[in-house]
Amino acid sequence: MDREKRHRAHIRNMEALEMSFEVASRSCKEAIRHGDEHEIIALTRTCALLLGATLEDRLMTIISSPDFPESSEQRVMGKRTVLEMWNQVLVEAFSVRYNVPRSKIPSALPYTSAAYFTGMKSVVDDWMESLINTRNCLAHGQWIVAFNEQRSSVNQERTARLNALTLWHLRLQKNMLRHLERLIFDLTVTQYAFERDFDRHWANLKAAQTRISSDKSKEWELLLQSRHQRGKGYTKRNYRQLIDAGLL
Repeated sequence: MDREKRHRAHIRNMEALEMSFEVASRSCKEAIRHGDEHEIIALTRTCALLLGATLEDRLMTIISSPDFPESSEQRVMGKRTVLEMWNQVLVEAFSVRYNVPRSKIPSALPYTSAAYFTGMKSVVDDWMESLINTRNCLAHGQWIVAFNEQRSSVNQERTARLNALTLWHLRLQKNMLRHLERLIFDLTVTQYAFERDFDRHWANLKAAQTRISSDKSKEWELLLQSRHQRGKGYTKRNYRQLIDAGLL
């Protein structure tokens, strides 16, 4: 398959994954409103699996783009893990934009550009690895208990991470991915937009990170449930008023 066809195929896959995440997310929100714990767990893990897959397919979409050098794509594909691939994307993109050898990224970059690189790499390293590991656990059928790489014993850290998954966190992570992808797009395609718009995208990324750290997921879930209960109350009162008025 030639590169252009692969790129179009990755875009179609990404669009399907985005739609699937939104469908599962809406169903999960409805389960949260009703307080159905079994559905919440199943759908939250489904959303995590879909977001992890989206993370990988967005990577494939970026590197197969005609704006990303084919030699760079080959070097990215030569990496062993998805996390290493994302980090190599940053190295390749900064190397091309600032005409600096890959081996000297970020040390030979101008000061501000090096700060851009370090910031973007920190986003990749700080939250992508956790999401990738969680996706791998789920893809290997480890939906309740996560194992080590050899599947010889329980991995307590990964199991705890599964139990800590919430839709609120996943939606914020999806938002972070969108802003990171936009930065990489500007870095590889545009002439001025990367430097011009970096602070705005970075502020959005940091805002999402701050909200994740503050962990308001329980408050958000309680808000959904309270709104649902108020809605049920309104429906009952309206129904009673219609009966009393002889309209039903």
